[in-house]
Amino acid sequence: MRDYLKEYGIQPYINAHDTITLYGASRVAQNTKEAADQISGCFVDIPELQRILGERIAELTHNEAAYIANCSSGAIQLCAAVCLAGGDDFAYKCLPDTLGRPDEIIILHSQHNCYDKALESAGAKIRIIGDADEVLEFDLKASITEKTAAVFYCPASIYRRGSLPLSRVAEIAHEKGVPVIVDAAAQLPPVENLWKFTAQGGDMVIFSGGKTLCGPQTSGLIVGKKEYIEDCRRFGAPNHGICRSSKASKESMIGLCVAIENYMNMDHTENGRRLSARVDEMILAMKECPLYQPYRVEHGSVGQSYPRAFAQIREPHTVSEVVLAMKEKHIFIGADAMENAIYLSPLNLTEEECHIVCKALREVGEKLSGQEEERRA
Repeated sequence: MRDYLKEYGIQPYINAHDTITLYGASRVAQNTKEAADQISGCFVDIPELQRILGERIAELTHNEAAYIANCSSGAIQLCAAVCLAGGDDFAYKCLPDTLGRPDEIIILHSQHNCYDKALESAGAKIRIIGDADEVLEFDLKASITEKTAAVFYCPASIYRRGSLPLSRVAEIAHEKGVPVIVDAAAQLPPVENLWKFTAQGGDMVIFSGGKTLCGPQTSGLIVGKKEYIEDCRRFGAPNHGICRSSKASKESMIGLCVAIENYMNMDHTENGRRLSARVDEMILAMKECPLYQPYRVEHGSVGQSYPRAFAQIREPHTVSEVVLAMKEKHIFIGADAMENAIYLSPLNLTEEECHIVCKALREVGEKLSGQEEERRA
């Protein structure tokens, strides 16, 4: 078989960091690749494909309806456009000019982040309410006016302390006829989150297709109420308008559907045991080296239910030294500057790769510790 990576000079890495876009998110299963390859060799009616796969995904994930977007950011833009247009085709075609229609999207202060730009790209004006410490019910009630098009909510654990619960936000918004968009891009596992946020009142809930779902990297998922998903179908690509550039390929669409089937059929208890065992193996490897002070953290970066291996780095060595040394061995790991620690996620590691990572951690630890002993001598 022709080795394209070698031929083009592309260096593959082991991803012990996280399912982040910078590294390609996650790896897809064989049947996902087969489905994408199969559809790549033929032509289909894209709107029909979108509906068929959306209905299948909605059934799998216990939701009213589903839509396949090109990524989470593209999904956010489309959801914003749906709310700004209010079901009006002419209003959608004019975006990002909102024609004097309601164009404010409310964001809780502690949830304000870089992904807000996808809302603005559709023509929305961001209205931040409350403060970083807390948002009270009267903040939200008083902020919903005739200018409000939607409320945008992020359920990540890092924002939880200063936020109102999603269920209460949805209740207040719905009392005034305002929809709620939920950015749950990285909120898996647990699997129940695929229907939990819609049950709590989210009208359109967004998940990344290329992270824990292990679908194609350029795929995203919107689940929610039928009326809003129908507007996603009416306004989303291949239809013309502001979201035309957020095009999901037929390969990504069928690939995500198969990936979701895989995820729903997975033994999540057994997968949790497997992830935990790999974290234990990495911690044990770091315990052998005086450079590291290892410990477990029982959640992902935004509160997902899987463990990670952390280790504080003993002075005079730094986290950046270790991260760079591991990258030189073609392994990505994470850095937590607040804790002066490295961290490693088991999500993207095979059993063999976990052994390689452990070996590399020992080698880096021995090398840096040996340098310190030489300096002391």
